[in-house]
Amino acid sequence: MKGTISTDQELSYGALLDRVKKLELDKQKLEQENNSQYRIIVNLERKMAKLDEVTQQRDWLLDEMTKKISDLSRFRTDLFRAERLSTIGEMSARLAHDMRNPLAIIKNTIELVKLKHSSKIPNDLMNMFRVIDNASSRIVFQLDEVLNFVRSSPLECDEYSLSEILDSAICKIVVPDQIHIHLPQNDVILFCDTEKIEAVFTNLLMNAVQAMENSGEITVRFSQIDDVVTFEVEDSGPGIQKNLLDKIFEPLFTTKSRGTGLGLPTVKTIIQQHRGTIRVTNKPTVFSVFIPKKLEA
Repeated sequence: MKGTISTDQELSYGALLDRVKKLELDKQKLEQENNSQYRIIVNLERKMAKLDEVTQQRDWLLDEMTKKISDLSRFRTDLFRAERLSTIGEMSARLAHDMRNPLAIIKNTIELVKLKHSSKIPNDLMNMFRVIDNASSRIVFQLDEVLNFVRSSPLECDEYSLSEILDSAICKIVVPDQIHIHLPQNDVILFCDTEKIEAVFTNLLMNAVQAMENSGEITVRFSQIDDVVTFEVEDSGPGIQKNLLDKIFEPLFTTKSRGTGLGLPTVKTIIQQHRGTIRVTNKPTVFSVFIPKKLEA
């Protein structure tokens, strides 16, 4: 009986060892499978990271392509607009030049008639002459805007008095009786192209006159700090709408029914030719021009 029990115990112990070994083998196999799965997961994570990187690169490339396409589209639009403006500019320049001479004859004829027969001309006819003269001056001014914008002539500079240039500009515009211009008490000598700077004053003054609707005050100031000459034109008008401040120097942009939209772009171009800058502030509206006293070669 004891021998039988011993044999049974040995069998049970052997079976237990076999089971333990089997469990060990199962454990090793499971660990191997886990390790294999872990490696698979690690590889998947690496591939996912690489995929994310590729996706980010793709998105970046798409963004860049979208920007390039947008830039190209804008460039084509700008090029088309520039070509169109160039064609319009050439036609406008010819037309403006051809129209300017007959208008000058009309103005000079009216002045001559008024000068020779002023005592014989009735008041109502004199008023009609004044209306014709003012209308002619306005048309000549707009034609000059077109010509000044289209022409890209080089500067012909010398030293000039800003006060004299300003006086000459005022003589070329029609200033209503209800508008008073405060002139600077000082003078500044500037090395510049006198005709172009006169066009700057003319445009800024006309812009101020039109902004005030025939009633108000314009103040012109001169100053010089170190080697920079500054002149400012301020008006007492209602100011410029905030959303329009960035657009006023764009060609053909105007808020006036009678404007060409070329006056302020012409001003900016002339100032840049003189290596200067122009700035506008609002309420009150002040156009400030900064030009180096001497242009460097």
